[in-house]
Amino acid sequence: MGILNRLFTSILTRYLHRYELLLPGEAGSDTGHELELEDERKDQTTTNFKHAWVIQCAKTTAVFLTPSFLQRSGEKVERKITETSYLNGVRGLAASLVYVQHSLFAVWIHNGYRGLPGDSYWQLPFMRLLYSGRFMVSIFFILSGYVLSYRPLQLARKSDSKALYDNLSSATFRRIPRLFLPVVPAMLGTATTAYFTCYGAEDYTKNRCFPKATSLWRQWWGYVPVLTRMLDPSVWTEYYPPGVPHLWTLPMEFRGSMVVFLLVLGLGNTRALYRLFLLSLFAVFFLHLGKWDTFLFTCGTVLAELRISRAEAQRLVETESQTRSIPSGYSGSKRARALIQWRVVTKVFWTMIFITGLFLGSWPAYHACSSVGFRHFCTLTPTPYNGSEKLEQYFWISIGAVLLLLSLENMEKLQRPFTTRLASYMGDISFGFYIVHWTMLFSVGTLIIGNFRRWLPYGYPNYSLGFFVGLILTTPFVVWVGDINWRAFDNGAVKCARWLNTFCTRK
Repeated sequence: MGILNRLFTSILTRYLHRYELLLPGEAGSDTGHELELEDERKDQTTTNFKHAWVIQCAKTTAVFLTPSFLQRSGEKVERKITETSYLNGVRGLAASLVYVQHSLFAVWIHNGYRGLPGDSYWQLPFMRLLYSGRFMVSIFFILSGYVLSYRPLQLARKSDSKALYDNLSSATFRRIPRLFLPVVPAMLGTATTAYFTCYGAEDYTKNRCFPKATSLWRQWWGYVPVLTRMLDPSVWTEYYPPGVPHLWTLPMEFRGSMVVFLLVLGLGNTRALYRLFLLSLFAVFFLHLGKWDTFLFTCGTVLAELRISRAEAQRLVETESQTRSIPSGYSGSKRARALIQWRVVTKVFWTMIFITGLFLGSWPAYHACSSVGFRHFCTLTPTPYNGSEKLEQYFWISIGAVLLLLSLENMEKLQRPFTTRLASYMGDISFGFYIVHWTMLFSVGTLIIGNFRRWLPYGYPNYSLGFFVGLILTTPFVVWVGDINWRAFDNGAVKCARWLNTFCTRK
């Protein structure tokens, strides 16, 4: 029995670790006290761990909810400004002006100024640029074509076919998750908002609410066919997703991206001058077919090719100026005067192109042919576009967007406002901001703007004092959620797409 007792004791001791087994007849007062202390230490450790976990979760949540510009305020990290940094600021301004248009719910702002009693000076050319959302979308498409093709075209200049193919293959693979993954949380949020509140009334009232499903799950599931329709590359007509109609641009972004990749792939081995000519020819061809969106993406590729050509020419001139001496008898002052005159001529030329681009970008959606400033241009509208006012507007604002960015590319002084911190920040969050702004406007905005319109009904019927006060109070919430969406889902989609590409790539 003594052997069995010892064996039983050793087994229990092994599983109880530090705890000692009190055998009959042994004094266990000290050992029991040690066990109590050990239990207290374990309880304290568990409590401290729980507290640390809660504190860490609270810190992580606070950092996540804090806007990025506040998180970086103490770091004082200067952003390096490159030759193309201003494009990010242009994108940020375009996204902001799209938000302005969508916040102004009245129909009359889309009409041209005809001198009628109900017209406003805000409908005049240049003035209406402050809310010309479709013109901003045209700028988006050009910038996308530019950014997507810039690096592949650089590789094409180096005659590195393998690197060019790898780059295009990776970009094509990553494009769908890059564009559409950030949309999924926005759609789920929109469906949730529509289910629990009155959502979607564009006049900030609760008179017209988005249809509610019988359950939240059905409300979420209703966006599955919507997302499938947006991913369908075979349908080239405009599609306005229910509840999130501003996302009509994403299918066009996807199709335009594929066209850009195909053009660069097909023309990657051609000479630079021939490639520039053929890209320009394709752009004109797409415009002739009535594919104004594809025309804009292709024009972005042309602008990228021109940028690379100018950079190479500038390096060549600098190299020659360092190695070549000025011939004897050559008048330096005469050369300087000629150079100054040439610069003045080019500045005047590009300034006129810039103003023309802004003018055409002001083209109204309705009654353009009878409005001040545009009525004489209607006869110049080509056949594919003169059948409807919408297509007519798309044609002229597309031309205006190309002229605008072409002038910005050739005038550094005009680029400076777009390299400021505010412009760069809005450019960073532009995609996330664009995705969520509609849902925020007609959920949070309905609550804030709708109430302030009732409390402060002074001024114009549609744009009272309460409207502007409510819009000013709503905008920080929209920017805040756009910032969160950018950091969490936009950047997350980039990382996810990159990981998927790395995981699926042949080693």
